[in-house]
Amino acid sequence: MSSLWSIGKLFRFEATRQLDGRDDGHSFTAEVVLAAESLDDVGFVVDFGRLKPLKHHIRDVFDHRLLNGRVPDVSDEGLAASLTEWSREHLPDDVTAALVEVRIRTGRAPAPTDGFTVGFEATHYLSGLPAGHQCGQRHGHSYLVTAADAYGRPTPVPQDLSWHIEEVLNGAVLNETVPFNPTSERLAEHLMTWLDRYPAAIRVSETETSWAQYTRRTL
Repeated sequence: MSSLWSIGKLFRFEATRQLDGRDDGHSFTAEVVLAAESLDDVGFVVDFGRLKPLKHHIRDVFDHRLLNGRVPDVSDEGLAASLTEWSREHLPDDVTAALVEVRIRTGRAPAPTDGFTVGFEATHYLSGLPAGHQCGQRHGHSYLVTAADAYGRPTPVPQDLSWHIEEVLNGAVLNETVPFNPTSERLAEHLMTWLDRYPAAIRVSETETSWAQYTRRTL
C-alpha cells in the first residue's frame, strides 16, 4: 500500500478572447495541482505562499484582459499549457518538482452536492513556520470534506466518517484534538486512516480556493 498527497490552489481571473470567430468572455479559474509522496517538516506538499509569483502573473497578464496576443493558443487547453510552462520556468525548483499541471475552468464553480460533502468549523495554528507567517497564528476555517473513488469520481462521505467529523472535529481546537501539526494534508490523511477503508481519496478544503487530498493506492 502506498499513498500520495496532492494539493490545489485556485486563481480566478475575468477575461475575454476571440475564439472561433466570436467574443468568448468568462470568469476563468486556473487550478494549480501539485503532488508528493512525502510531506515537508511542517506537513505541506508545498506552502501555498510560494505560488504568489503565479498569482501575480495571472493578475498582471490575464485578469480583465483580451487574451488573444498574450498566449499563442487561447483555448482552455492552450491557456493551461501556457500557465503550466510559465510555472515550470519561474516558480522555485522545489515547487516545480511537485507541480503536476495547471488546469483551466470557465464559469462559476458548481455548488456542492447534498450528501457528498461534510463541513466543520475549527480553530488551529501551525508550528514550524517562519516567524511572521500568518498560519502560525491562532485562527479558524470553515472546512469542507469530500471523498472520491479509485477513478476520481465523487462519492458520498461515509456516515461513520461524517459522525467523526461532526462530533470530534467540529468546533474543536485541532491542535488539542489530533496528535500532529494540523495542515490540510495531515487532516486528509487522518480522516482516511481513521476510516481505513473505501473511499480511495479524501479531500479537505480550508478555503474556497484551496484543497488538500490524501489518496490511498494499492500496489
